[in-house]
Amino acid sequence: MVPTLHIVAEVMVYDAQINLYLLSRVIYAVVKLAANAGYLPRPRSHGSAKMVFQWFAALVWATALWLFEYHQSTIQPSLRSAMVYLYRDSNRWTGLRDFLLYNR
Repeated sequence: MVPTLHIVAEVMVYDAQINLYLLSRVIYAVVKLAANAGYLPRPRSHGSAKMVFQWFAALVWATALWLFEYHQSTIQPSLRSAMVYLYRDSNRWTGLRDFLLYNR
């Protein structure tokens, strides 16, 4: 029974990756629809694809930062660790070693 559970767990991991990939494409398409319908402003100097990506990136990062600030325990551990380093630990260092290698 244990090998069966292991196989099912692996399938669920792949399903999760596929669903996350699909979610990103769906969000990208929704942002594109919103821009084409006039709900989002279009920058004059950029093409449609670049403008959609800018809104998509802003939405993703705004959500990630909001989760980091208010619901940190819900973020995947490696992303949480990277965000702690970038937004908290990197603000303080004691010397060149911290700046070049690792600060904490």
